[in-house]
Amino acid sequence: MKKTVILMTFLFSLSVSANEKQTSFEYTRDIHEKISKIKTISSNNYLFEVHDLKMSLETFFSHKKKVCNGEFSSLILMDNSEQSDKINKLTKEERGLCFRELKALQTTFINNLFIARKNFLQSIHEKNILELDQEREKAIKSLQRSFNKKSRSKRSR
Repeated sequence: MKKTVILMTFLFSLSVSANEKQTSFEYTRDIHEKISKIKTISSNNYLFEVHDLKMSLETFFSHKKKVCNGEFSSLILMDNSEQSDKINKLTKEERGLCFRELKALQTTFINNLFIARKNFLQSIHEKNILELDQEREKAIKSLQRSFNKKSRSKRSR
């Protein structure tokens, strides 16, 4: 377990290059918060916010996939100097756990993105329906005015 925690700490610290003031655990927590906030994005800012979020999350997912595939390794610090140079990679169980976590994060991301997009499309639909109703009212009033003019001109003759 200690090996996994040290390994994951090191690996996620590599992802922190965008914001070096954060620890790897803070970065991971921020990713989880971003994923959970996606479904609450307002429809007015949807396009801009989703684009920014998708870019940072896709970068995270790409990095996490490399971590799970074992493309990164970590040094485990021990008291014994010959063991401190030993490079450790994820075990089969750790890789499985890593991929399950990645899958869960991506599934949550997709579900929350669906909710945000659905809300966005519903707001657009509501605006379009409102505009359609307004156009119908304008057309009916215009038609009514044109018939009122014709009926007045016939009476005046």
